Amino acid sequence: MPITIKMANFIKQFLKKTASLIPSNQALINPQTTTSKFTPGRLLVGALPWSVVLLSIGIGLYFTLSIEGSSGIVAVSLALAAITWLYSQNTPKFHSLVAILLVIIIGYAVAFYRTHAVKTALLPTEPRSYELSMMVKSASPTQSNRIHYSGPLLSLSRIAPQKMPKQIRLRAPDQGPLFVYGDVICGKAVMARPRGPLRPGGYDFGWSLWFKQIGGTGFTISQLKLCNTSIKYEQSKLDHFIATLRSFISQRLDQGLTGRERALAGALILGDRGRIEKQDIEALRKAGLGHLLAISGLHMAAFAGTLFFLIRAGLALFPSLAQAQPIKKWAALAALIGASVYFLISGQSIPTQRAVLMISMIMLAILVERPAITLRNVVLAAILILLFRPESLLSPGFQMSFAAVTALIVAYEIHLKKAPFTKIQENVPQLVWFKPFYYMLGIWFTSLIATLATAPYSIYHFHQISYMGPLGNMLAIPLFTVLLMPLAVLSLCLMPFGLEGPILAALAIVIDMLLATAHWTASFDPAIIQIGQINPRAVILITLGAILAIFAPGRNKLLALPLVIIAVITAKPNQRPDIYIDDKGDVMAVRGADQKLYAPDGRKGAFVLSNWLKADGDNRTSADVRQNAVIACDEAACSGQVKGLTVTLLKNIQALEEECNRADILIYKRTIFRPCKNPQLKLTKIELTKGGAHAVYINKGKIRVERANQHRQNRIWAKGAE
Repeated sequence: MPITIKMANFIKQFLKKTASLIPSNQALINPQTTTSKFTPGRLLVGALPWSVVLLSIGIGLYFTLSIEGSSGIVAVSLALAAITWLYSQNTPKFHSLVAILLVIIIGYAVAFYRTHAVKTALLPTEPRSYELSMMVKSASPTQSNRIHYSGPLLSLSRIAPQKMPKQIRLRAPDQGPLFVYGDVICGKAVMARPRGPLRPGGYDFGWSLWFKQIGGTGFTISQLKLCNTSIKYEQSKLDHFIATLRSFISQRLDQGLTGRERALAGALILGDRGRIEKQDIEALRKAGLGHLLAISGLHMAAFAGTLFFLIRAGLALFPSLAQAQPIKKWAALAALIGASVYFLISGQSIPTQRAVLMISMIMLAILVERPAITLRNVVLAAILILLFRPESLLSPGFQMSFAAVTALIVAYEIHLKKAPFTKIQENVPQLVWFKPFYYMLGIWFTSLIATLATAPYSIYHFHQISYMGPLGNMLAIPLFTVLLMPLAVLSLCLMPFGLEGPILAALAIVIDMLLATAHWTASFDPAIIQIGQINPRAVILITLGAILAIFAPGRNKLLALPLVIIAVITAKPNQRPDIYIDDKGDVMAVRGADQKLYAPDGRKGAFVLSNWLKADGDNRTSADVRQNAVIACDEAACSGQVKGLTVTLLKNIQALEEECNRADILIYKRTIFRPCKNPQLKLTKIELTKGGAHAVYINKGKIRVERANQHRQNRIWAKGAE
């Protein structure tokens, strides 16, 4: 009992101490205005943004290390740091340093435990055929006449039950019936474990799917059908309700819309982007409107804002009720419930989770009569997401959305209060034409701020930036927020009564207008600037610089300038790879004398080649780079010259002896058992399976190799749960 009492008192003191450190809005923006002296400890806990930075350091440290670590060491480190922090209050400097270390360890710990909490077995690396049964959790038709099914795996041939992945993802031809959530389906498929990065330093697809508990991906080799099996998947009542509601909405959309209008409406309401045509996707991205395809903050704000406005305006039609009751709070509560339902039916993606959390905080602030849109709310939302979904830190959606929201709040709440635009609005007579003009100017300025704020992350993740974004957003966002999303909300509200037909017809017209705007904006050549791969440290330095510029007190804001300068100078890599080789040994790309990449002729590896070209800042297609005189191919092999060295992609083992004698770099997708000593570098199935995709650098005849798996091969998302 005494131990229990002591533990309870410890927890009480710890929580009390932590709660006392949460700052006010004023302390967030101007820490120097607080009465406390600005110390390293106050830098941490006197302004919550620095807690986000330290949490991010811990999370990033866990995900970038090449070793996994153990839960025991993590737990002991966390406990020691917490106890030391609690009992070191009499030594302020040491207390501050321990506080910094504690938050970093918390970030590392939440990343560690979250990663291990979702653990799943992985299929073998080598593709194999399996007979399987699975429960359909999501079914996404694509414009290429295929359907992507994903869901829990129920049975799998050739694999023991304890070694089966928890979930899989299959690609099937769009033939026969479309299976829906809850269906148990059977068939044959060729599957393997999820693929790693397509190049060293590239996006890790296996890591991303790990947090969805997907341990196998592949394609079907027989027609899928409903199973007659005793194995059932127990689904919760909430899951069944969501599936039923999504299916109902999808059917009503199918009845009221067709073609591209149905495809985009499904993406905006249900999060199903598979039906959107390639040319529409490309036009939206070139016009800087690609963010409309992923349900995030803009969608959630428009959805909840429409509900809030309609309900409050409707209640205001009854003066006696409006004067006697808090109709604003009623509208906020209804908008909160509506946003939650929208979140459930829209796929519950990571960006949507962040968006519904932000909207919830805004509506709750209205309910308790507190300022709704503040930097503190943004920071608290970031902390909550990092604590419960630490993998979000590395996602483009998290980085770009928080960068945009923070920049907009800073611009409008701090700087624009003193800007000439505000004075112009106050002094110019309230002419009819002025408000629409000012509204359009505000949209353009908002788009410009968001584009600049998200540019470093867009360049890092997608290797490109749309300079037509401000124009595209200025034209499209009014359509989206004023017409499209309100019509979508109204159609959803009327669907239970079967009255959504006229609203869907109007929605189709607005979607056509939106797509026409995107295609017109994208017609400017070039609408997108290809930047190519940049160093991750440049993005980190720019992020730290932005945080210092916004939240650091007084002249400390000037520390942001050298960080940004260093980031810009060191952004581009010193040397680009001379050769790329994919992890399967199917395709390679070599750099020609004109410093452009070229690949052998063939059909395999189009997606991989496109990824390499984007990282290289090259806007050519995979088909373009296959038509060249740099690489010569025959039935036995493909060979090319790179900086005086001969590179050979072997296709037929019968030509091994000849190619071994003349190749400096030899690539073969299978294991070689015969002697082959002449090549300086030999990459076969063994090296490619272990190392993944390779990047080769050549400098004065010397070869340096980078491997995509060199830092991930010992991590749990690469090995799987044992």
